[in-house]
Amino acid sequence: MKFTKLSLIAAIAVSSAFAGGDIAPVEPAPVVEATSPWSFSGDAKLYYSASTGMPDLATGETASLFDQYSATGQGAVSADIGYAINSNWKINMGLTGLVTLGLDDSIVSGVWLPSTAAPRGIRTALPTGSSIGDALWIDTLNVTGTMFDGALTTVIGRQMLDTPLAFSETWSIAPNTFDAAVAIAKPMENVSLIAGYIYDGNGNGDRIGTFDSQEGGFTSDNGYFPIPGVADSGAWTVAAIGTFNDVTAQAWYYDVLDVAQAVWLQADGNFAGIELGAQYAWITPDDNINPNGTLDDSSAWAIKAGYKIDALNVWAAYSSTDDDGAIDIANTATMMNGMWGNPTPTTFGWGNQSKLYTEAWWNYGYVGQAGADTVTVAADYNFGALSIFNNINLHAQYTGVSNDVTNTDLDEYTAVVGTEAYGFDVQVAYIGTTISTTADDNTDTVQLYLTYNF
Repeated sequence: MKFTKLSLIAAIAVSSAFAGGDIAPVEPAPVVEATSPWSFSGDAKLYYSASTGMPDLATGETASLFDQYSATGQGAVSADIGYAINSNWKINMGLTGLVTLGLDDSIVSGVWLPSTAAPRGIRTALPTGSSIGDALWIDTLNVTGTMFDGALTTVIGRQMLDTPLAFSETWSIAPNTFDAAVAIAKPMENVSLIAGYIYDGNGNGDRIGTFDSQEGGFTSDNGYFPIPGVADSGAWTVAAIGTFNDVTAQAWYYDVLDVAQAVWLQADGNFAGIELGAQYAWITPDDNINPNGTLDDSSAWAIKAGYKIDALNVWAAYSSTDDDGAIDIANTATMMNGMWGNPTPTTFGWGNQSKLYTEAWWNYGYVGQAGADTVTVAADYNFGALSIFNNINLHAQYTGVSNDVTNTDLDEYTAVVGTEAYGFDVQVAYIGTTISTTADDNTDTVQLYLTYNF
């Protein structure tokens, strides 16, 4: 499930009307109503997920689908307020609140996004029952400026990020955000140059913090990564993105201070409905966490091919990571304490989402691991409108991961139906998962997403 919240605010358009002449009579100027400098938007969500295979700690039995112990549920409300100081500068502020709505008392036993440092799918309703309570935090607080007739845009402060190796994960009920400074220059219409410094963050899709403590977030006292005394200085990134003859190419370089350096290269093109893409990523551990030189560099490559015609879009992708990589090719901004500098590949980056084309729809953390060979095929079809439902879309996807290093295979089958009705965005998903190690672990998952935008 993808939820998007803008982190860059477009410049305010200014237009002028001119009328008059020496011969023709002057037409009266149109009445222009004053535009308020304030803007407001937001959404309210209710998410539900139920899976088979969960062991019930209260009874010792395996819970079946839709049992309370097999289900997670939560509500969230987000509000975003903007104030335009003038045509070039704007202040943005966003609040997000999590509510359990009492669901954990009778219907579910876990939440999508714990407000404490706990893994995804934490069981909060143990035999005695408990609740995480509610949470409220400022997820966005920044100043956006546009200069030189729109050729330079800056965002300074708390914001969402979307870069290949450091990004806000939007699959959960609320995304993680960052304290960062970003500048985007456009020396030419089809070329963008990006520079950013990412200082702090408040968690990831599995857990959330409020920027004021270690609980919930991935930071230590301050900084980008949770390695006390080692990595608390943030990360720099620079990038160039250009579009030439229907091909968009991008190159990113990251310096995660005292932790790692990384490169991401990608090119995507559309040729008469045929979509082709290629990716390459490389991460090398810094000497600070690799003093003996025992941690190997990580690398991965991926290719993608697709075809889009009218309402149908089909595509397939393949990716491969090297066998010896010490750091997952995944979201470096959400790797938890212990994921860096550990020579055992199986412990790296559990649950970290990857921007590789082949990433699974739901079971993150496998595609980017060392030794992973992955195939993903998917199809989307838009059925249009039917009665009260608008934009009915069907998504089907298969992801298969084979890993000889961890001796783990993943097969994920996903079917998603999405639509709009009475102002609500609705998605219903089924995920069938088989994880093979010494034995097969089969799980069926059903999810419901309700979102109302205002």
